[in-house]
Amino acid sequence: MKRKLTTVLAFGVVCAYALTGCGSGTSATTAAPATTVGATEAAPAAGKIAFVTGTGGLGDKSFNDLGYEGIKRLMAAGVTCDVAEPSAIAEMEGILRNFSEKGEYALIVGMGGDMVDSMVKVAADYPDQNYLVIDGSAGDVKNIRSVIINQEDTAFLVGAYAGLMALEGNLPGADGRTSIGVVGGMDIPLIRGIQTAYECGARYVNPGLTVQKAFVGGWSDPATGSELATGMFENGALIVFQAAGGSGMGVLEAAQKTGLYAIGYDGNQNGIAPDNIIGSGVRGLDAEVENASLDALAGKFVGGDISITMKDENTAAQIALTENNIEVPQTVLDKLEKIKAFLVEAKVAIPTEPEGIEAYLAEVGSLAD
Repeated sequence: MKRKLTTVLAFGVVCAYALTGCGSGTSATTAAPATTVGATEAAPAAGKIAFVTGTGGLGDKSFNDLGYEGIKRLMAAGVTCDVAEPSAIAEMEGILRNFSEKGEYALIVGMGGDMVDSMVKVAADYPDQNYLVIDGSAGDVKNIRSVIINQEDTAFLVGAYAGLMALEGNLPGADGRTSIGVVGGMDIPLIRGIQTAYECGARYVNPGLTVQKAFVGGWSDPATGSELATGMFENGALIVFQAAGGSGMGVLEAAQKTGLYAIGYDGNQNGIAPDNIIGSGVRGLDAEVENASLDALAGKFVGGDISITMKDENTAAQIALTENNIEVPQTVLDKLEKIKAFLVEAKVAIPTEPEGIEAYLAEVGSLAD
């Protein structure tokens, strides 16, 4: 099942916040004002929402924090939300089962494809409980809504931006560097797809680039993220993209320490190191958490797989360019708009594994063609 993204993302509209409040298994509400984006205007029905982060937890200023923005808006509207932060994949099934046994929740939200196997098991035992998983596919399970906002589109756009900035961004310290990098969290299909799309985008606009790749092996290890990114910078990379959740904070730190550049992901991370983070890839994860919750609270929840691509909604992939001190040439901005149009009109699918890169580029050519 496909549908369009229910919120419009412009440059810089998604921001990561310093988070306080809900801890593992706790309940929290807040009276702070909030703007509900893409949500229905009807008052929510009685019920609670459970939110289970990925293993990186809250405070990653990325994937989990972005999903939590939707929860924060629900709490601001008076909805009680309980939050759990597993530290390992092995804990996920028990957490989901504990929430399900209570029978108090209109929806139980799980962040990340790591949650799928556990959620499918638990959902089979609680067929009347509604579940949402972000960035994972549960298949045809009627009480699970699986939402994936296409990461290949966003990663391709980010790669194109990195390639353009390396080519004509006039970044201080560039010194003729012809390499960029990407650090992923884990060597899983989802992250390999991001890395592959990133390289395709970069080489589509800048065929002479080489792209370095590495995996941290986890989502909450910024020290290793920093080590890997530092190695890439020492090996000639000008810009390194982080697709590693909390581990990616180390990539951003490495850029700041070396005086080189990074790109954030799943939240506007530019302000963390405004002289070094040249932009952040953003997706509407927060709106999906919020909208699915409101559907469940209103008794309108529908399960099934939902895939959102640039073809479905031409604002599904964006780059936040605010909150930093990086000057982006107008020529780069103009070419980014062409890249977005290319993704909307794409006739060739972006490969999801590195083995497909050369054939893809041979078929689509380059932006200059």
